Amino acid sequence: MPGIAYVKKRIYNPELIVDPDGILPMRLKNAQIHGNNPVYYIKWVGATQVGEELGTAAASVKDGTTTPFQITVVSSDVADNRSTAAGAVHSVCLLGITVSSAAAYAAGERPLTTAEVVHMNGTTDVLSTRYYLWVDHGYACEWGTGATDATGNITIESPANTTLLTIAATQNESDGGVWHFPADRRLYTKSVIFAPTATLAAGDGVVLTGAYTSFEQANNTDPDLNVDYHTYIHYGTGPQPLSEIKPFGRYTTKASKCLWSEALVANSQTISIEIVQYIDRGE
Repeated sequence: MPGIAYVKKRIYNPELIVDPDGILPMRLKNAQIHGNNPVYYIKWVGATQVGEELGTAAASVKDGTTTPFQITVVSSDVADNRSTAAGAVHSVCLLGITVSSAAAYAAGERPLTTAEVVHMNGTTDVLSTRYYLWVDHGYACEWGTGATDATGNITIESPANTTLLTIAATQNESDGGVWHFPADRRLYTKSVIFAPTATLAAGDGVVLTGAYTSFEQANNTDPDLNVDYHTYIHYGTGPQPLSEIKPFGRYTTKASKCLWSEALVANSQTISIEIVQYIDRGE
């Protein structure tokens, strides 16, 4: 049985916020989180599987590290529209690594961890203002009175009609369990927290894997020992190990990515997984 097709992902303290109407709560800033360093957060709740990317794999992953690209956002239903108060999803926030233009990037502009708000216009394409090296997530961030979830399938595309990510109808988060990072930073895994949603039988659990590629050098696409394992196995009623901390940092390149996947131990159980990572600003 496949798991859920979406996952909650956020970047707190992003290096750039594109939100001219002030929709994002608290502007995603929190001075208490690692000294304002960008923080990458994932929350997944689902039935554990034989092996599955958190949120299931994105439809496609586009590499803009040579030529950055703009994003098209569109819904299959006219109700996902900011032009009417009774619309469903009014705006979507895109999370990724961006520059102001392809020309600026070619001239040496520094890519930034970005949260960009795009206003929905139903079945009419809306174009991002930023140019993306990578786009890792999209989520509904503003709603009308017509619904509390997406009414249609909201697709995040590049080029138009080529789907990268999807916010499925009746949901607010897109698929995809991968993070990319701007170059010349250090990535740290702060914590991994497991929380069963019901009583587990002894021996049931989950193995969470974080697979890291293209760190240290961009062509390091097949590194040895590139996977971190975080494991929760239920034994009796005593205290359970719920958090693991990795204190060392990995040096990022323009192609660096971390892919998060889960696999059941013994029987499938519904488990909540939360992952917190952060990067320094490389300044």
